[in-house]
Amino acid sequence: MALDQGLAAVIGAGVGALAGIVGFAFAGWRQSKLETEKWSRAREDKARSDTRNAVADLAKTLASTAHSMMWVSFKVITAGKASHETLASFEVEFHAEVSDLVGAQMTLAALDFSLYEKVTPLVGRAIDMGANTYAALKAAMEKAPDAEDQLKACNQDALNLIKEIPKKVAGLLSVP
Repeated sequence: MALDQGLAAVIGAGVGALAGIVGFAFAGWRQSKLETEKWSRAREDKARSDTRNAVADLAKTLASTAHSMMWVSFKVITAGKASHETLASFEVEFHAEVSDLVGAQMTLAALDFSLYEKVTPLVGRAIDMGANTYAALKAAMEKAPDAEDQLKACNQDALNLIKEIPKKVAGLLSVP
């Protein structure tokens, strides 16, 4: 049985239209999938960047805090005395630094809790060192016999922390 030319043209047009519709739908689906993948990659890149920045900010704040302790203890050791002003100034500075430390720590916790857990001991250590430095400054102000030894220990602890920060934090900044 022979197909009439009109029917062949209609079938051909129908097949062509169906192929066009399927092709259009497939292209749209593929483009949508590519856009979703692109958005997902951009989101992951942003999260990694934010996390690296949060770790770097925390390291900077830790170093600044340790440097404050090292600097004030050095100044009092070299001057041979501490004053009420020195103690009050350190107290104000340290309170602000603790706030900055905890803020940086919470930013990191929101981005990556496992990294937060890894840096928390460093933050706790810095806070404990600040309390020790305050106590050593107070002992120096009151002219306690072991005040200079306390200040030297605080100064050395702060210096050690400053040296440790890059080593302990560098691995956290590596790109996965």
